[in-house]
Amino acid sequence: MSGDEVLPATRFIGNEYLNLVRTRPFLECIASSLTELFSRDLITLRMEKLREHYPYLASGLDYFEARLTEAPEDAAFAIQYVFEHAATRAEQESIVNALRDKCDILWAQLDALYFAYVEPGWPPPGAFRIDTTGPTTK
Repeated sequence: MSGDEVLPATRFIGNEYLNLVRTRPFLECIASSLTELFSRDLITLRMEKLREHYPYLASGLDYFEARLTEAPEDAAFAIQYVFEHAATRAEQESIVNALRDKCDILWAQLDALYFAYVEPGWPPPGAFRIDTTGPTTK
C-alpha cells in the first residue's frame, strides 16, 4: 500500500502526532495516550457502522476487534503511570496539555474526514473515494 490515496490532512495529522511523541517528555507521551480511555465505546460504534454501511469490510476489522481488549489495558497502564509519575503541579499541567493536544489532533482528523466525505463531501484530487456499492461479485 503506497498511501497515495491518504487525505493530505490525515498524513499531516499522523506526522503531528509523531512530532508530539518525538519531542515531548516521556510522561507527556504516555499522557497523550489517555484518549484510549474512551476508545472502546467509539470502536464498537465505528465497527457497527462499518458493518452496516460497508458489509464487504467485515473480514477486515481484525485490528479493531483486538483494540476492544487492548485499548482498556493500554489506558489502565497509562493512567496508573501518570498518577505515579506526575508528582508536581507543573508535571500535572503538562500531562493535561499533552492530552488536550492529542484531542486537538484527533478533532482535526475528524474535521478533515467530515469535510472530505460527508459535508460538503469534497475529497481532494487523488484522495480515496468511497465506493458505497462494495466489491462486485459474480
